[in-house]
Amino acid sequence: AQAVAAQGPPPLCQRVVRASATQVAAMPSYYETIDGEKLDKAIIDECRKAVEGQGDGRVSKEDAAKVFAKVEDGGKETRCERWTMRYCLTSFNFTEAALDWIVEMCKKIPQEDAAAEPAAKKARTEEAASYYEVIDGVECDRAIVDACRDAIKGKGDGRVSIDDAKVVFAAIEDGNKVTRCERWTVRYCLAEFNWTEAAQEWVTGAIRKAAQE
Repeated sequence: AQAVAAQGPPPLCQRVVRASATQVAAMPSYYETIDGEKLDKAIIDECRKAVEGQGDGRVSKEDAAKVFAKVEDGGKETRCERWTMRYCLTSFNFTEAALDWIVEMCKKIPQEDAAAEPAAKKARTEEAASYYEVIDGVECDRAIVDACRDAIKGKGDGRVSIDDAKVVFAAIEDGNKVTRCERWTVRYCLAEFNWTEAAQEWVTGAIRKAAQE
C-alpha cells in the first residue's frame, strides 16, 4: 500500500489569514442598525449605561458629557452621529439641563456633510412636489415637518405646544399606523424643533400607543 504523507501545519500566510478572520469576527461592531438605519453604537451604549440601574433612570448632565465625548471623538459630528443623537434624544430620558447642554455642544463642533441651512429653519413649501423631503440624507415625511414649521412660525414663544403636537400627530396617524419613515421624521422633529416638555411627552406617548408598521 502506498503511504499517505502526514499533513503538516498550513503555510504561514494561510495561518495568518485564518487568525485575522477570527480576530475580525471577535471585534465589536462600530455600528448598530436600528429601525433600518446604521447608528453609532458607542454613543447608544453610553446612553444605555447612563440609565441602567442607577439614579432616576434619566441621562444627567454628567452622563451627557460622556455621551458627547463619543460624538466629538473624531473632531466633528458626522451624519451617522447626528442621526444617532436624534435617536438617543428621543429614546432615552434626558434631564432638561442635560438635554439643553448636549444640544448646544453638538452645535459648536464642525458638521460633516451638513446642509447650509438646517431643514428645521426652512420655510414650508406651499406647493410641495413630493410627499417626502430628504433631510440630512434620509427621506422624511414632508407633512410632519411642515406641521412643525407652521407651529413655530411667528407665534407664541417659538415652541411646539400641546395643541401644535396634536396637529403634528394628525399628520403622523393619517395612514392609521406609524411607518418607519414617520418614526425617523418624528425623531428629527423632536430633536431639531423646540417643544414644550408637555408637548414632547404627549406626542411620544401618542406614538407609542399607535399601531407601528
